Amino acid sequence: MASVQKRIVYLNHTGQVSGAERVLVNMVKRLDRNQFEPYVLCPEEGELSQLVTAEGVPCASAPAVHARFTWRIDKLFKTALSLSKAIFDVRRRLSWLDPDLVHANTLRAGLVASLAAVGTDRIIIWHVHDILPKHPLSAAIRFFAWLSRRTQIIAVSQATATAFCGRLPFRDRVRVIPNGTDLNAFPCKEPGSTQLKKKLGIPEDAFLICAVGQICARKGLLELLEAFERIHGAVPEMHLAIAGKVVFVHEEKYFESLVRAVDAPGVSERVHFLGEIRNVSSLMQAADLLVLNSREEPFGLVLVEAMSSGTPVLATRVGGIPEIVKDSENGWLIEKSDTDGLSKKMLELSQRRDMLEKTAHYARHETCPQFSLERFQGRLHEFYAEIAAKDKSVIGREQSIGTCH
Repeated sequence: MASVQKRIVYLNHTGQVSGAERVLVNMVKRLDRNQFEPYVLCPEEGELSQLVTAEGVPCASAPAVHARFTWRIDKLFKTALSLSKAIFDVRRRLSWLDPDLVHANTLRAGLVASLAAVGTDRIIIWHVHDILPKHPLSAAIRFFAWLSRRTQIIAVSQATATAFCGRLPFRDRVRVIPNGTDLNAFPCKEPGSTQLKKKLGIPEDAFLICAVGQICARKGLLELLEAFERIHGAVPEMHLAIAGKVVFVHEEKYFESLVRAVDAPGVSERVHFLGEIRNVSSLMQAADLLVLNSREEPFGLVLVEAMSSGTPVLATRVGGIPEIVKDSENGWLIEKSDTDGLSKKMLELSQRRDMLEKTAHYARHETCPQFSLERFQGRLHEFYAEIAAKDKSVIGREQSIGTCH
């Protein structure tokens, strides 16, 4: 019987793994292979290609795209060269693979894919994981996506969709599909789940706050350390664990500033830099509170992972976070850059374990099901099907994918 699978090429501008790349791995991992035939294009540098091939998905190398919001002539020149190389390479590979859909997993990948598809009838999906900053280049990106009528948009939150669309009438070309996670990978903690505390030399009855994610200024980690330092004398049993790594070179100096910030008596022995940890669940099992002190956050998947583990969450009222966290219902919200408010709330919560347990129970049972991987994948499949139904050029392929050179 002939296959009627639809071939989807997933394009990522970097091989380094952070939040968007974790979503990509989950997408191809749970994709219905009876309906869809996935293929991934990404740079060789980094772990993404390894994670994808481990799921049995073909993966080929694509040039990395180095582009940042700047007006420096030298950096703009490098950006133009990087984009040109990537566009040429991706156009060649798309011609060879002849996909039904191209799913670009980042804004940079979306630009490359849409430019590479100029003159063709290919449908390009831009998966928007970032909130566009207020910048003339953002306006240019937004306008380009709007002009390209065969461009469809997936936004990870309503906040992300609103920021991306601006005042342009994208109408039904934009779909909000919140990220999802494998809730089974984050089981609810049980009494005595303190193995990580023992490993770190933290007393079993200590109040452990954790922060998980990419090490960068956007995560507000310096402010978190300042808030911790303000109250550490009042709560001698409180510890802070920071898990994550620097993904981009320009954030190395930020990490160095974090290390310097804890070089003080009474603080250094109670702040733990864990680096990147494979088993985030082990940290969630040990933690008493997750803090996400971001200055901007498109979504915040780690909040769902904490909730699934029965770990209460405290986060800033920015981006897509309020679409997950309802203040004093399934977690707590503070204003961004409010270090004083952050320190007071951490102090208050450390002394109200009864309130923490009640809120965590509600979050696990009422909030988490809304962000399951199954629900995410179901919405994604529906979106693919709707695109196929609206466009007669999206038809099933009967050939199989060979090796891409």
